[in-house]
Amino acid sequence: MSIDDRLQFLLQSTESLHSNMESFQTELRELKGSIDRLHSVVEIDAENIRRLANIAAAHNDNFEDLGSRLDRLERKAKGSS
Repeated sequence: MSIDDRLQFLLQSTESLHSNMESFQTELRELKGSIDRLHSVVEIDAENIRRLANIAAAHNDNFEDLGSRLDRLERKAKGSS
């Protein structure tokens, strides 16, 4: 293999590597954008889950309070009869 052949091969390899790196950088930027969007969605979902948990806890407290009231009314009704 002559020096010219070797130089030509090196040039082609370098151009190929450069092209691959450009493609890689483009894909990496797109992936970062996707990850950023996903992160935002996860933050919103987490906040919505916290809100739902608070609502569920409030409803549970209300049901427990209603249950206690019902028990008292039933005891009062049995005591009256």
